[in-house]
Amino acid sequence: MTVTEIPPAPPCFFYGSLMNEKVLNAVTRPGPDSNTIFAVNATIQGYTRFTYHNQPYPGMIPSTNPLEIVSGLLVFGHTPLELHRLDEFEGPEYPRSTIPVRLSSAVPSTYTIDGRVEGYAEGEMVDAYVYLFSGPMEHLDLERPWDYEKFKQEHVKDWMTVDATFQSMVERSEKAII
Repeated sequence: MTVTEIPPAPPCFFYGSLMNEKVLNAVTRPGPDSNTIFAVNATIQGYTRFTYHNQPYPGMIPSTNPLEIVSGLLVFGHTPLELHRLDEFEGPEYPRSTIPVRLSSAVPSTYTIDGRVEGYAEGEMVDAYVYLFSGPMEHLDLERPWDYEKFKQEHVKDWMTVDATFQSMVERSEKAII
């Protein structure tokens, strides 16, 4: 590795709005010079997700049932700048943590981390960045588990129009780190 190379970051597990490719690309990859990413379905055990009050997105918290599973999307290949955009998008109520997730399908060796030569097998556990909800519990509607299909049908289009406000915020923060 040369001085200018940055080791690959762990993949990111998304369990809410960022499971949608349009939303994910709008947040992390607004320019034409984005790098290549790879996404697979994955699950995380011992957690649950609920709808955030009056919002179309969820918060994921530890479950009282250690066998409960949350399905999501595991994305490999984010750059440090894209991770910064994700951190800004998620905000202070969703700090980035590292948690093991189970792969629902194999991942080619191109996307492995920590110097691993072979790819990951279906069913294998991989440490991933996860944006867990850490805000006040009253912000989540604990009577309403989050529904991805409903989000896709009712909210994706609205999110794409709201995205301009988010993009201007991210552009300002990126100027501060460049």
